[in-house]
Amino acid sequence: MSILSLVIYGSRARNDHAPESDTDLFAITDDANYKMIVVGSTNIACYPRETALERAKSGELFFFHIVKEGTPIYDPGYEFDKLKNAFTPKNNYQKEIINATELGYALVDNTETIRNQALLNKRIAWCVRSILIAKTAELGSPIFSKKGLIKYANDHDITDLIDLKNSKAYSKSRYKMFYSFLSRHGSEHPKDMPKNFEDLITFFNEKKNEMGAKTVSMFLRDIVPEDYVAI
Repeated sequence: MSILSLVIYGSRARNDHAPESDTDLFAITDDANYKMIVVGSTNIACYPRETALERAKSGELFFFHIVKEGTPIYDPGYEFDKLKNAFTPKNNYQKEIINATELGYALVDNTETIRNQALLNKRIAWCVRSILIAKTAELGSPIFSKKGLIKYANDHDITDLIDLKNSKAYSKSRYKMFYSFLSRHGSEHPKDMPKNFEDLITFFNEKKNEMGAKTVSMFLRDIVPEDYVAI
């Protein structure tokens, strides 16, 4: 795999990072498949050139983040400029808000069952950020920083919820806070949402909620008997 372009984004690109902040990198490659490389607190999201261009054209939120805040570190063939030129925002980001909200409700409905607290907390933080970023994207200028999202939403609970991503501890008070956040900022709790994890996977697949299905599958492997084989 050859890297055609390497871009830094996130808090270190904005220069509002803390010493413990992750280093987020985005790479355009000549490979055929997507790959995520994680080494300590550094992660590199590696996208094949054509996949990156297609997703930029479709207006995905992640690529909105990349083209708005990304700073190229290595880009000899101007691939990053091509990506920025290809990016087309969606007319609205309601699907992203609904997907993140529905995953959020699935999480709070199952906090007593889920054993993987680290993943639970990371996904709660992801849902909070995704909902608010999508809302600001609909205004034409998405906000990605924690400070900016707090100011936009005028909701200081967001600090505690986003900071959950670094916690492995069970926090009943923050889970209640998250439910309240979903009620204020998200979409409605779907009446047909099942609680059983196997049924939830089907529910999310039918809704084309990839993060929802992926997350529940990961939780399922933690709570089922050891002889269970996940397909």
